[in-house]
Amino acid sequence: MRSARGRTVRSRAGAGPGGRRRVGTAVPAGALVGLAALGLAACAGPGTADARAVVEELAAAVAGGDGTAACALILPDAADALAADEGEPCADVVTAPDGPLAALAAADLVVEDVHVAGRQAQVVTATDTVFLAVSGDGWVVTAAGCTPREDRPYDCEVEA
Repeated sequence: MRSARGRTVRSRAGAGPGGRRRVGTAVPAGALVGLAALGLAACAGPGTADARAVVEELAAAVAGGDGTAACALILPDAADALAADEGEPCADVVTAPDGPLAALAAADLVVEDVHVAGRQAQVVTATDTVFLAVSGDGWVVTAAGCTPREDRPYDCEVEA
């Protein structure tokens, strides 16, 4: 902008004390805290109770002979690999009395521990260890029928 004398001057619109220009607008501290909490809640994803519930649902489906429901809780790649390895549909394999998930259905399920680390979870039962990963807004089983091996990764009957 030019002054009456022809010199270039800067507009003082939005200028604060001392002629300094304000950048942005003031946001009340309470609003910032609220926005931060909302952001954390959105990133939190499913927790330990959700992981436990998926394993309990898997065990109930296997025990009840509902292979379709059981396979729906398993990562599709893992369900497909299981079916390919056994030469039978996933639903038939997981409900077989001697199948890879028979230990989950053998007795009342006892969950001993649940560990969640980011987008991964491990649910340890009295008879099995099950691994899960976040898929969408919930957990999906990525490996089951797992037994620990000293100084080596778990050996799992169901895995991708």
